[in-house]
Amino acid sequence: MATRQAFYDHYHRQNDRFNKLIGVNNFTYFYIFELLHQACLPQQYQGLDILDVGCGVGTLSLWLAHKGAKVQGLDVSPRAIGIATNAAQSLDLDNVTFRVGELHSGKGKYDLVLCSEVIEHVPDDQKLLDLIWTQLKPGGQLVLTTPSRELWLYHLGYYRHFDQAVGHVRRYTVAQIVKLVTEAGFEVEYQRAVEGPLRNILFTSPLGILIKGIRGPLVPLFHWFDRLSAKVAGAADIQIIARKPIGRQKK
Repeated sequence: MATRQAFYDHYHRQNDRFNKLIGVNNFTYFYIFELLHQACLPQQYQGLDILDVGCGVGTLSLWLAHKGAKVQGLDVSPRAIGIATNAAQSLDLDNVTFRVGELHSGKGKYDLVLCSEVIEHVPDDQKLLDLIWTQLKPGGQLVLTTPSRELWLYHLGYYRHFDQAVGHVRRYTVAQIVKLVTEAGFEVEYQRAVEGPLRNILFTSPLGILIKGIRGPLVPLFHWFDRLSAKVAGAADIQIIARKPIGRQKK
């Protein structure tokens, strides 16, 4: 645990204090906002109990709390949790809390568990899904995203050093992650592959500096072209919405 904390503290070394919420047109979170809106209509965030597993510096947790959800953020990095806690205080949000640690068995209290870009970091992915199951109410939703291995850049070996540097244990095909989630007892309600190489290269190379210049109406326009690039060269990320069935016991 101490080694993992040190690794992800180092990963968040460039993050610092902030006191401003992101908008739904934010470039980095463009696709995850689409997924969250698919899971919960925007006007229905109010009153939801949400667990954000691997919340990092709390960017999505804070936004969801601002929309009226009651949010618990969890991350192994003390540095990230410190930044998130300070941000919540600066934004005067008392319906979000943050905690350092790993996920443990729960009592089924959450309406939604967000697990975005986390499962690929965890040695035992099946155990993680089993623990998420215990955290959800019957009928609750799992919103999950994870890197894909189905684009041509992966097969060319482009991500070999990147995955090692950011702590990725594995990547998935759509079929693999759907099978894993289904075997954990969930019913997959929605799945898609997103993020073409046009966008993904910005996050995995020094070209990322260009992101700062993509704002306003340029954001949806860029993503229109990105979707075209994904159709040609494959998508870099997989997004899943799954539900814990009501009245079904795990096998």
